[in-house]
Amino acid sequence: MDRRLLVLIVAAVALIGVVNATAFAYRWIQGTITVYGPENAAGIACVGFYSSTAQSGIDLPAVGTNYNAKTYGDQQISVSTGQAVCQWGTPPYNELYESITVDIPVTVGSWYIKDFYGFGYHGADTDPTVYVWFRLEQPASGDGSISNAYLIINSTSGVIGSLNLLSSSGTMIGPFQLSPGSAWSLDLRFNATSTGSVSFTVGVYVSYQSSESP
Repeated sequence: MDRRLLVLIVAAVALIGVVNATAFAYRWIQGTITVYGPENAAGIACVGFYSSTAQSGIDLPAVGTNYNAKTYGDQQISVSTGQAVCQWGTPPYNELYESITVDIPVTVGSWYIKDFYGFGYHGADTDPTVYVWFRLEQPASGDGSISNAYLIINSTSGVIGSLNLLSSSGTMIGPFQLSPGSAWSLDLRFNATSTGSVSFTVGVYVSYQSSESP
């Protein structure tokens, strides 16, 4: 082969390699997340779970009064609280919690568990109203079975919402308006049809806006 032709072929291959090379334009994000303690919480940061019975003297409505009520025999409801996200007053502090885990021992049959815990908003009259959604993250299921299962949300004027715990994941109710200094009580209604354990997860979302759902 003519050496000149070979040189031209090599040059052409090199040129094609340059044209097809990947090019990168570089951009970046820098961020800082500053975290303060629960004593600084306000607005939607000061919305959460509580029991006025468990926290005697809390300056919020009397809800969550049956958090340790007996169900049958020596058995009783047990509620474990998650992280405190809002804290005020002097020791022992008043607190609102990010989450609760509820253990309810029952026998086969129909049950209505009234006011097992509360959900409230600590704030001043000048703080904004917030909006709350309840979303079924994990439908009730397990090695036992229940039917007609609902989480019921109550205001002082009556029931404001009812979430079917047997519906599909992502089922949501709301938004419900919650003002500073107000709270709701939470009930469970269900029919236990066979022995075993049944679990569910409900997410609670809080926003200053009602126009967009989570």
